[in-house]
Amino acid sequence: MFRYRIFTIAVLAGAAIASIGDVCRAPQGSGTCKSESSCTNGFTVIDACPNDPASVKCCIQAACKDNSGQCLDKSRTSCAGGTWKTNLCPGGNNVQCCQKPSGGGVTPPPPPPPPANPFVAYLRRLHELATKYGGDRPANQLVMEWLRHEEYNDLQWKALIGGVDDGFTEEVEKAGVQMLNTFKDPEYGLDIKISHLGACMNGVFLKEPASGTDTNRADVAGWGGDWMTFYGEWRRDSDEEPKGGKYCLDHMCNDVDDTTFKLRDLVEDADCYNVGMRLRANPSLNIADEMEKVLAGGYKTRMKSFVEGRFKDPATAQAIAKSMLLPGNDVLVNTGRIRLVQQQGGLIVKLPLWLSDEDMDDLTKGFADRLFGIVRLEDAASK
Repeated sequence: MFRYRIFTIAVLAGAAIASIGDVCRAPQGSGTCKSESSCTNGFTVIDACPNDPASVKCCIQAACKDNSGQCLDKSRTSCAGGTWKTNLCPGGNNVQCCQKPSGGGVTPPPPPPPPANPFVAYLRRLHELATKYGGDRPANQLVMEWLRHEEYNDLQWKALIGGVDDGFTEEVEKAGVQMLNTFKDPEYGLDIKISHLGACMNGVFLKEPASGTDTNRADVAGWGGDWMTFYGEWRRDSDEEPKGGKYCLDHMCNDVDDTTFKLRDLVEDADCYNVGMRLRANPSLNIADEMEKVLAGGYKTRMKSFVEGRFKDPATAQAIAKSMLLPGNDVLVNTGRIRLVQQQGGLIVKLPLWLSDEDMDDLTKGFADRLFGIVRLEDAASK
């Protein structure tokens, strides 16, 4: 993850390198890399086992959304003794729910409530306290500040997007509200870091991402900071993988590699951007309501909304990624970029400014290809 504390005043996702038998992950769920012919009790997903032959795919075993049966590939598997039901499984039209009689005629139990609901209740309580507190800051902003105040309120963050309202923090503590550190994302099953989500959203809400191919502090507070540190990791590992584009495709935004730009970070970056922009556009909205929409089903298009909203198209995404790595007019961002890159790549790391045009184009193309590849997989999962 973007190492915010060293920022001195001075992206069907999750495709991982995998082999036959290894765990693979995609928006439709987790599975095992298998030959397509041996996936007889589930359905397959492409591009989640990228280092294997084309015949090897991610085999996912998943229950139907209402727990009434098993999701199978109708084009390759029969539902002997049962019936096919549509709209109950992730994936394409070929993936349908095979429902078979239970024998006892017992109705299956309803699915459990979304695991993120406690987070929504937490936000709602904070918003109530913020509204009661008043002051000159919007209630939504106060909630974001509370979410980040323990980890993202040092001198560097105060310089980047401003400090938190300490008076509101005291009021929340007096009310007996405890910090909630993580919640389970309903799409990927990842533990979302609430403080990072709050800090990123606070940046978007206060600064608003730049337009066109420019970048600014709102970007640095979210995806841009993650991208800077990821660049440092590539330079650290460049002897093993000199091509930045391939490094992005292999390691960026998955939940297997221990990088500073994991899939979890991208989920947080996407949600903070989407919700933060809506709250900016309509101050009357409630942060709890907007996050509830995301966690109740909006997550199915979160990547598309974020990537196309901020990056537009692959060519623009490539230009924005380049802008984030090169010096601009903001001295604070320029200084912080160097420190973040050095923190991951070492003091004598090759800074982005020193890359050849060819290497920069290859790296940023990998960034754009990875993000829009995630969007394509998300689109496929929602059909």
